[in-house]
Amino acid sequence: MKRKLYAALCIFASASIITACGTSFEADESTVYVTKQGNIIGADIEDFNEEYYDEEELRAYITESVENYVASNGDGSIELEKFETESSDDGIMANLYLNYATFIDYALFNDVTFFAGTISQAGEEGYEFNQEFAAVEDGSLKESVDAQSLLEDEEMKAVIIGEETAVKIDGTIQAVSDGSVEVLGKNLVRVKYDRENPDAQPGCILYK
Repeated sequence: MKRKLYAALCIFASASIITACGTSFEADESTVYVTKQGNIIGADIEDFNEEYYDEEELRAYITESVENYVASNGDGSIELEKFETESSDDGIMANLYLNYATFIDYALFNDVTFFAGTISQAGEEGYEFNQEFAAVEDGSLKESVDAQSLLEDEEMKAVIIGEETAVKIDGTIQAVSDGSVEVLGKNLVRVKYDRENPDAQPGCILYK
């Protein structure tokens, strides 16, 4: 679904929003935010050309996509939090925020690999942590680390995502899959992922 949204909507903006769960969230690039409550906030942000842009058609497409998903998956599974556009000398500036009840809703709606939860829950979903990991300290990438001890920590959580996007989490990042995740801060990373590469591995973030 997200590929269709990107085809219809290219967004470029810095925006902030107070979500339905009361969380303040700001993004200046496409970002997936995993909150403490377990819901997911997706900010789609890119730039697009005014020549191919019709705001009303675009708004109708987004609204219809959300309504169709909710009709099949239940009230509250996705909520349209914010959609705004603004013209500038460089083209159209806009921002779209969607609030997802669970990681499953995000994965289904956007047609991507995505998980957010505890290590034991990840195992129940069939995920294996067989990548090479690098430790993260004070928001900086450090040396390679044996992830086994981290995985045995009952407080450890994981985000696994097969998508080219920034990821923000409520917590402190402990380690990331080496080579596929760029660390931007204590709770913010950018995942590198090539959809066209059949051998591409989802990025993995371990945090507490």
